[in-house]
Amino acid sequence: MTLTTSEIAGTARHDHVTVARHDHVDVLSRVPMFAGLDAATLARLASGAKVARAPRGTRLFAQGDEALVLHVLLEGQVGLFAKVEDEGEDTLVEILDAGEAFIAAAVLTGKPYLMGGSALTPIRVLEVPRQALLDDLRASPDLALAMLGSLARHYRQLVQEVKELKLTSASQRLARYLLNLTTRRRGAVIVRLPHNKGLIAARVGVRPETLSRAFAQLRGVGVVVDGHNVAIADLVELGHYCHDGREVV
Repeated sequence: MTLTTSEIAGTARHDHVTVARHDHVDVLSRVPMFAGLDAATLARLASGAKVARAPRGTRLFAQGDEALVLHVLLEGQVGLFAKVEDEGEDTLVEILDAGEAFIAAAVLTGKPYLMGGSALTPIRVLEVPRQALLDDLRASPDLALAMLGSLARHYRQLVQEVKELKLTSASQRLARYLLNLTTRRRGAVIVRLPHNKGLIAARVGVRPETLSRAFAQLRGVGVVVDGHNVAIADLVELGHYCHDGREVV
């Protein structure tokens, strides 16, 4: 599923905001990747960090750029996009929510980004310079283990997504996507689609016209779409439909 240029990142500049270093420490302590690290380690990590704000549509980095900083998303959502080198248009690969760090593998290896990153909403992001991160990893086994755990969880998520693409239908992947929009597990619920259908189609791994057919198929299990609102008659039934086992990744 590809997106038009107007649907992905724009060229808006993101501006750095000067924030007291102790505020950076507090921010990092609430990021899942760094939760549980001692104050001294967080202070070292935060010493060279910067907070940036960016409007919707801002291109944070492009596929092939050098990975100079670790991005930690504090507010908003970021889309990761990829394309065949010098061909075609960007395809949405992943949507990141607040609290996630990205793309750590490129930062740790010093390799170019395999994907580009763009703001899907107004965002606030903490940027940790690569060299400072590497120095802190050498000095702190706890930080190294935290990063290793984060990379392992991300790997498991990728494996889960590959399994879904290979083993489930478009309507089943859409059903799982809808289930992830609510914390409830039983009964009826109305969820609101957080993005336009072009982005949702790309996230599910289908073309927009296939997404419409997938929604039509879900009517048979009690899913009714009204604009951006989706009514689900029975969450348990929908879970059975997509064989949702809620694997912890």
